[in-house]
Amino acid sequence: MPLVVALAASHAPNILLDPGAEWEEFMKLHYRMAPQASASKPSLEAQQKLRKDAEKAYAVLRSDLEAAKPDVLIVVANDQFVNFFFNNIPTFFVTLAHEVKGQFTRHKFHYRNHKELGRTILKAGIEKGIDFSFGEYVELQHTQVVPLYFLLPEPKIPILPIYVNTWVDPIPTPRRCYHVGELIREVADAEKERVAILATGGLSHFPGSPRIGEIDTQFDHRLLDIMREGKGRTLADYSLEELHQAGDSEFLNWMVVIGAVGDAKASATFYMPDHVATGWGFASWKL
Repeated sequence: MPLVVALAASHAPNILLDPGAEWEEFMKLHYRMAPQASASKPSLEAQQKLRKDAEKAYAVLRSDLEAAKPDVLIVVANDQFVNFFFNNIPTFFVTLAHEVKGQFTRHKFHYRNHKELGRTILKAGIEKGIDFSFGEYVELQHTQVVPLYFLLPEPKIPILPIYVNTWVDPIPTPRRCYHVGELIREVADAEKERVAILATGGLSHFPGSPRIGEIDTQFDHRLLDIMREGKGRTLADYSLEELHQAGDSEFLNWMVVIGAVGDAKASATFYMPDHVATGWGFASWKL
């Protein structure tokens, strides 16, 4: 079966935090680090509106996912020193476990892992000159479970976590990530099962940087415009420096999905800056 649906969504931790005390406690670090400090701190009403807007965006993506009736969901995300550290930083990693688990705040997650699809992608990669790293033991983290909470709250189908190094230099180029997406599409098209793919991350934000708190909304809107126009392949021409300057290094996860959808136009996009650290972005492609 061909790839049946593609999605992309932010994984900012505060999307899944309850407005008010939980949001405030978790985001204290951002408030302290941001140059504008608490001046940018959103009110409770603003937090509640952001949560509702994110839920509306996720509802559209979830509807598209459920309508496509996939048998497996590939989840493309980045690790943030939960599974990989400086002793081993894979550029691209495929999970071969039987099951995967994780927790974020009070929320626990447990999914079957589609290791057979993972092995097929590994073998196809070797034939095409893409040498994935792989392993059995990973822990799901907010980069995966924040979107999964809204999109796949019940583990009705298995997932397949694939990691992209967006965190530690050297990181892959947008074009390299696009090629990985093309490979995944070729594998999906040859599968008997219906395959869905989700990219997570971003959009613009500067974690651990003196620029934390800045959001390049203009750059983010340009990315979304290009996806709606079906010109995603042109995004492979961006340099890593351009993405870094806009705070969009996690867009590399999205580039994998863009490589998988090719020239398809995004059927829906949503965008909202959180007034704290991140431009929340969402997209869906009905294939």
